[in-house]
Amino acid sequence: MNAYYCLPANGAEPLRILPHLPSRDARKTRVAVFGSFMGGYHVLKELLLGPLADRLDVVGVATDDPTQTFTHASVRLWHYPHRREDEVMTPRFAGEHGLPAFTGRVKTPEFLAMFLDEWQPELCLMATFGQKIPTALINYPALGFYNFHHSADTWPSYPGPDPIAAMVRDGRKHLVLTVHKVTDVIDGGEFIARSHPVEIPDGINAVGMHRITWPQMGPFIRRTVGELVEATAYMPTGAPVLVQEAPAPYRTTKQPVWLDRVAA
Repeated sequence: MNAYYCLPANGAEPLRILPHLPSRDARKTRVAVFGSFMGGYHVLKELLLGPLADRLDVVGVATDDPTQTFTHASVRLWHYPHRREDEVMTPRFAGEHGLPAFTGRVKTPEFLAMFLDEWQPELCLMATFGQKIPTALINYPALGFYNFHHSADTWPSYPGPDPIAAMVRDGRKHLVLTVHKVTDVIDGGEFIARSHPVEIPDGINAVGMHRITWPQMGPFIRRTVGELVEATAYMPTGAPVLVQEAPAPYRTTKQPVWLDRVAA
């Protein structure tokens, strides 16, 4: 078993992924992905092509353009030697599946309008993304906004743009991929899940470690995302709808709706 779960409610037992397949009446959960390089690619691949594809509708992709200063490439993995293919693998994969990738600044009225009016995600997932997420976006998705972050096997640990370099400097021999809630504090949100440990080879840098880590994270991504969407995946289409507006002054002409979610 390669994932460990922690729920924020005191005394709550971890939920289990239901073993049976969704019924024909089950609807898809709307998911947006913020990511690049191996992280964005492998998360998106699991959502579009893996067993979760029947339960999810990827409604938007935002990714890094390392040539833009707002992605902070100079202090992140992009400052290590890498190939052009590494920069375009996520947007290229998204485009191959009919999902134009947004590469601009997310802290703009134009992106906010698209996010609220068109994407309307119920769940947001981030993996290797170089921009700070505005509060209005963090608070929007009904199922939450989560980040995949390389860390030690305790949380919080090694926040910031280059955690792998910090762990190498500290002489750590392994790392994990931690899923945590996204908050206004960078890499400071509540712990959700961690992967199995992955050995840190001598002399490795962030690009090299990403190449080792992400290709083996398929089962962890599936388990974690499956857990996050389980609350809505088996809800039949046509169930009572819970409607919630975006906080003023971020309301747009279309009213954000948590599709088919039963009111509490």
